[in-house]
Amino acid sequence: MRQLMMGVVAGLLLPLSPAQANIQTDLTSGLSLTEVIQNAMTDANSVDDILAELLVECQPQDDFITCKEGSAEAIISAAASAYAEDPEALQSIGQTALDTGLTEAQLTQIALNNNIDPTALLPATAAGNPANPQQGLTATPGATTNTPATFGTNTGGGGGGNASPSA
Repeated sequence: MRQLMMGVVAGLLLPLSPAQANIQTDLTSGLSLTEVIQNAMTDANSVDDILAELLVECQPQDDFITCKEGSAEAIISAAASAYAEDPEALQSIGQTALDTGLTEAQLTQIALNNNIDPTALLPATAAGNPANPQQGLTATPGATTNTPATFGTNTGGGGGGNASPSA
């Protein structure tokens, strides 16, 4: 009877042991970065928390940035792959990558390797007319506009003003 009770208790505890796994135990058990991140996602960890735990002790070495858990580029690539459908998470991943020391060129390559639009990882850039953003690309008030000279007026200093006769 005692053995039966021990078996029942052990059987009840088995499903709970994987639920207590975390990023560090996943890494020590040899899971890939992608699997580690996916497990952390199912545990409802935020992308910032996941990256904070993976991007530790990062140091630049030649053209690479190596962290305790591997290269920063590989970690960011795995995170981008896992969060490919979440634009807000991708922006956070991109900013974290830049803060870690990766370049925009590296982020672009990571995005392309994972079939992600590079602008999803890169920080937003300014566009349009800063004087009047509502109207897009219009002239700044008070600015003069240049109209191209008509043909044959000898303006612009490039070539003659008369058309060549065709023979």
